[in-house]
Amino acid sequence: MLLSPLRFSSALYTVTAGAAILAWVVPWATLGGMEAWDHRSYFTVSLPLMMFVAGAVGYLAKSRPWRWPLVMLLAQAITALILSGGPGNLFPLGVIAFAVLSVPIAIAAWAGAWFSARGKSNHAS
Repeated sequence: MLLSPLRFSSALYTVTAGAAILAWVVPWATLGGMEAWDHRSYFTVSLPLMMFVAGAVGYLAKSRPWRWPLVMLLAQAITALILSGGPGNLFPLGVIAFAVLSVPIAIAAWAGAWFSARGKSNHAS
């Protein structure tokens, strides 16, 4: 049985937010409460994982691919705030860092949407 469009969209939001939260919580837990991006595993494992998820979700839901990196950015920022006990004095810098780190995720989401649209237009001809 196929999901309705609303349930499909909700499932994609859940998968996207869940991947971002896991990509922050797993390094945080394994590193003894350090912020995830304070260790290289964030850049070698977590960020590529989020790029893969954003690309796959962008492929599955090709309209408005900007929403997937936004969901990931918000999910990780909220997770970081909860785990750190609230905003610290470097919170504005953290928001900027999250925005910069979401650029490769956005590129992956747009690439997934582009490949999806390209593949469907090739099959139509």
